[in-house]
Amino acid sequence: MTFRSSNSLSQITLAACFAWLIACGKPEVGPGGATDEVDAPSVEQPAGENPPEIAVPAMPEGRLRLGDPGTLPVLAEMNGLYYQAFEISERPYNGKRMEYHPGGIEKKETLFVEGALSRITEWDEGGQKRSEVNVSPTGVRREQYWDAEGKPVAKPIAPQGPLGRTMNWTFGAGRTSIEFVYRGKSSDIIRKAFGEPDEELNGVWIYRGMKVQAAQQLMTTVRFVMQNDTVLQVSVEP
Repeated sequence: MTFRSSNSLSQITLAACFAWLIACGKPEVGPGGATDEVDAPSVEQPAGENPPEIAVPAMPEGRLRLGDPGTLPVLAEMNGLYYQAFEISERPYNGKRMEYHPGGIEKKETLFVEGALSRITEWDEGGQKRSEVNVSPTGVRREQYWDAEGKPVAKPIAPQGPLGRTMNWTFGAGRTSIEFVYRGKSSDIIRKAFGEPDEELNGVWIYRGMKVQAAQQLMTTVRFVMQNDTVLQVSVEP
């Protein structure tokens, strides 16, 4: 018969109790591996806090958003109507813009290289080239003209017209700029200054053969957007 000391018996009893406590502390595992633990309650957003911010969609690559409320709207023409543009390309324009006579014959081609005016070519209604203006990167202009038979001729002398047609204007240069002087003026004042428009299209008065210096480029066409016989917007183009 073997006898254990009271000290050994106490150690055995203590170890058994410790094992029992560990076993009782484990969660019971039910069918499918689920435990009897209770899920922690979800934490709701405290009242008064702002909801998480929603990310603003990024601009498409190569585009710039026109969002300055202090500047004049940028207008784009399509089918004789003007629309406000809210985005532009980051890169200067390379390409040409075409105008046509009734019947589809080419009337005017304006070529741009890296956003700068490079060439303007015009044809008559019979398809004969009548003029071509080449502009160097430094702004030097070389002009050529032809008659109805295609023979080179001197530059046509424009008949003396209203004073506004003969003046050298600026655009975007302050109080003396054409858009500052005539925005908000009546149609009668525009007629007195520039005469009858060369073309009137959906409320837009178009004057050609003008001389308007804008951003180191010489513009020759001015458009007055009219509303209720008053100038709403002035724009220029080559």
